Amino acid sequence: MSAPACFHAPRRALALIAAAVGLAVTAAPAVAQDQAAPAAWRVECTGDGKTLDCRAVQQLFSQENKQLVISLAARMGNDKVPVLGLQLPLGINLAEPVQLKVDAKPEEKFTVQTCTNIGCLLNVPLKEPLLASMRTGTTLKVTVFDATKRPINIDVPLLGFGPAFDKATK
Repeated sequence: MSAPACFHAPRRALALIAAAVGLAVTAAPAVAQDQAAPAAWRVECTGDGKTLDCRAVQQLFSQENKQLVISLAARMGNDKVPVLGLQLPLGINLAEPVQLKVDAKPEEKFTVQTCTNIGCLLNVPLKEPLLASMRTGTTLKVTVFDATKRPINIDVPLLGFGPAFDKATK
Protein backbone atom coordinates (compact mmCIF):
# COMPACT_ATOMS: atom_id res chain seq x y z
CA MET A 1 0.00 0.00 0.00
CA SER A 2 1.51 3.33 -0.96
CA ALA A 3 1.34 6.57 1.01
CA PRO A 4 -1.00 9.37 -0.12
CA ALA A 5 0.33 11.69 -2.81
CA CYS A 6 0.49 14.55 -0.33
CA PHE A 7 2.83 12.57 1.96
CA HIS A 8 5.73 12.05 -0.39
CA ALA A 9 6.89 15.40 -1.70
CA PRO A 10 7.33 15.46 -5.45
CA ARG A 11 10.40 17.51 -6.27
CA ARG A 12 8.38 19.64 -8.74
CA ALA A 13 5.79 20.63 -6.12
CA LEU A 14 8.48 21.57 -3.62
CA ALA A 15 10.36 23.48 -6.28
CA LEU A 16 7.17 25.42 -7.02
CA ILE A 17 6.74 26.24 -3.33
CA ALA A 18 10.34 27.36 -3.10
CA ALA A 19 10.23 29.37 -6.32
CA ALA A 20 7.01 31.02 -5.26
CA VAL A 21 8.54 32.35 -2.13
CA GLY A 22 11.86 33.22 -3.71
CA LEU A 23 14.22 30.62 -2.32
CA ALA A 24 15.98 27.42 -3.24
CA VAL A 25 14.96 24.27 -1.39
CA THR A 26 18.29 23.54 0.23
CA ALA A 27 18.52 24.43 3.91
CA ALA A 28 16.06 26.39 6.03
CA PRO A 29 16.18 29.87 4.53
CA ALA A 30 13.62 32.51 5.37
CA VAL A 31 11.37 33.52 2.52
CA ALA A 32 12.45 36.64 0.69
CA GLN A 33 9.55 39.00 0.20
CA ASP A 34 9.00 40.65 -3.15
CA GLN A 35 10.35 44.19 -3.46
CA ALA A 36 6.81 45.47 -4.07
CA ALA A 37 4.67 46.34 -1.08
CA PRO A 38 2.93 43.27 0.34
CA ALA A 39 -0.76 42.85 -0.40
CA ALA A 40 -3.02 43.57 2.55
CA TRP A 41 -5.52 41.07 3.89
CA ARG A 42 -8.94 41.49 2.30
CA VAL A 43 -12.51 40.53 3.18
CA GLU A 44 -14.46 38.04 1.07
CA CYS A 45 -18.11 37.19 1.67
CA THR A 46 -20.49 34.60 0.27
CA GLY A 47 -24.17 34.29 0.96
CA ASP A 48 -27.37 32.51 0.11
CA GLY A 49 -29.59 35.59 0.17
CA LYS A 50 -30.49 35.06 3.83
CA THR A 51 -27.11 34.89 5.57
CA LEU A 52 -23.68 36.26 4.80
CA ASP A 53 -20.47 34.32 5.57
CA CYS A 54 -17.37 36.56 5.59
CA ARG A 55 -13.69 35.87 6.14
CA ALA A 56 -10.38 37.76 6.12
CA VAL A 57 -8.24 36.33 3.30
CA GLN A 58 -4.58 36.38 2.30
CA GLN A 59 -3.12 34.42 -0.63
CA LEU A 60 0.42 34.12 -1.94
CA PHE A 61 1.13 33.09 -5.52
CA SER A 62 4.25 31.92 -7.31
CA GLN A 63 5.90 34.76 -9.19
CA GLU A 64 7.18 32.23 -11.70
CA ASN A 65 3.96 30.50 -12.73
CA LYS A 66 1.19 32.33 -10.81
CA GLN A 67 0.15 29.13 -8.98
CA LEU A 68 -1.25 29.38 -5.47
CA VAL A 69 1.36 28.66 -2.79
CA ILE A 70 -0.70 29.29 0.35
CA SER A 71 -4.18 30.53 1.10
CA LEU A 72 -5.31 31.66 4.54
CA ALA A 73 -8.84 32.51 5.66
CA ALA A 74 -9.68 33.77 9.14
CA ARG A 75 -13.33 33.65 10.15
CA MET A 76 -15.67 33.01 13.03
CA GLY A 77 -16.25 29.26 13.31
CA ASN A 78 -19.57 27.52 13.85
CA ASP A 79 -19.07 27.55 17.61
CA LYS A 80 -18.31 31.32 17.59
CA VAL A 81 -14.58 30.65 18.04
CA PRO A 82 -12.20 32.34 15.57
CA VAL A 83 -10.58 29.89 13.13
CA LEU A 84 -7.71 30.23 10.65
CA GLY A 85 -8.01 27.90 7.66
CA LEU A 86 -4.87 27.14 5.64
CA GLN A 87 -4.59 25.60 2.20
CA LEU A 88 -1.07 24.35 1.49
CA PRO A 89 0.28 22.68 -1.64
CA LEU A 90 0.44 18.94 -2.12
CA GLY A 91 3.85 17.44 -1.50
CA ILE A 92 4.45 18.50 2.08
CA ASN A 93 5.54 15.96 4.70
CA LEU A 94 2.45 15.06 6.72
CA ALA A 95 4.49 13.41 9.47
CA GLU A 96 5.82 16.85 10.44
CA PRO A 97 3.50 19.47 11.95
CA VAL A 98 2.87 22.80 10.26
CA GLN A 99 4.47 25.52 12.38
CA LEU A 100 3.00 29.00 12.79
CA LYS A 101 4.94 31.84 14.34
CA VAL A 102 4.24 35.58 14.41
CA ASP A 103 7.44 37.64 14.30
CA ALA A 104 9.64 36.59 17.26
CA LYS A 105 6.81 35.01 19.29
CA PRO A 106 6.93 31.29 20.17
CA GLU A 107 5.85 28.90 17.43
CA GLU A 108 2.73 26.79 17.56
CA LYS A 109 2.44 23.40 15.85
CA PHE A 110 -0.59 21.96 14.09
CA THR A 111 -1.27 18.82 12.06
CA VAL A 112 -2.69 18.79 8.55
CA GLN A 113 -6.25 17.48 8.67
CA THR A 114 -6.68 16.28 5.09
CA CYS A 115 -5.34 16.54 1.57
CA THR A 116 -7.50 16.78 -1.54
CA ASN A 117 -6.77 17.52 -5.18
CA ILE A 118 -6.54 21.25 -4.35
CA GLY A 119 -3.98 20.88 -1.57
CA CYS A 120 -3.48 20.02 2.09
CA LEU A 121 -5.89 21.66 4.53
CA LEU A 122 -5.98 22.48 8.21
CA ASN A 123 -8.06 24.64 10.51
CA VAL A 124 -6.33 26.30 13.45
CA PRO A 125 -8.26 27.74 16.39
CA LEU A 126 -7.30 31.42 16.71
CA LYS A 127 -6.94 31.46 20.46
CA GLU A 128 -5.71 34.57 22.27
CA PRO A 129 -2.04 34.91 22.12
CA LEU A 130 -2.00 33.87 18.42
CA LEU A 131 -4.93 36.12 17.42
CA ALA A 132 -3.54 39.08 19.38
CA SER A 133 -0.07 38.69 17.86
CA MET A 134 -1.54 38.41 14.34
CA ARG A 135 -3.35 41.71 14.93
CA THR A 136 -0.17 43.53 15.99
CA GLY A 137 2.53 41.56 14.16
CA THR A 138 4.08 42.10 10.76
CA THR A 139 4.72 38.55 9.51
CA LEU A 140 3.13 35.14 10.05
CA LYS A 141 5.87 32.58 9.46
CA VAL A 142 4.42 29.30 8.17
CA THR A 143 6.88 26.40 8.12
CA VAL A 144 6.20 23.13 6.32
CA PHE A 145 8.62 20.30 5.66
CA ASP A 146 9.61 18.38 2.55
CA ALA A 147 10.00 14.58 2.31
CA THR A 148 13.51 14.76 3.80
CA LYS A 149 12.26 16.88 6.72
CA ARG A 150 13.91 20.05 5.43
CA PRO A 151 11.89 23.10 6.44
CA ILE A 152 10.32 25.38 3.86
CA ASN A 153 9.46 28.79 5.33
CA ILE A 154 6.67 30.93 3.92
CA ASP A 155 6.40 34.49 5.23
CA VAL A 156 2.82 35.76 5.11
CA PRO A 157 2.44 39.53 5.56
CA LEU A 158 -0.04 40.52 8.26
CA LEU A 159 -0.67 43.96 6.79
CA GLY A 160 -4.33 44.79 7.37
CA PHE A 161 -5.15 41.55 9.20
CA GLY A 162 -6.78 43.22 12.23
CA PRO A 163 -9.18 45.50 10.30
CA ALA A 164 -10.06 42.74 7.80
CA PHE A 165 -10.74 40.22 10.56
CA ASP A 166 -12.86 42.73 12.50
CA LYS A 167 -14.91 43.56 9.41
CA ALA A 168 -15.34 39.87 8.48
CA THR A 169 -16.51 38.85 11.95
CA LYS A 170 -19.00 41.66 12.66
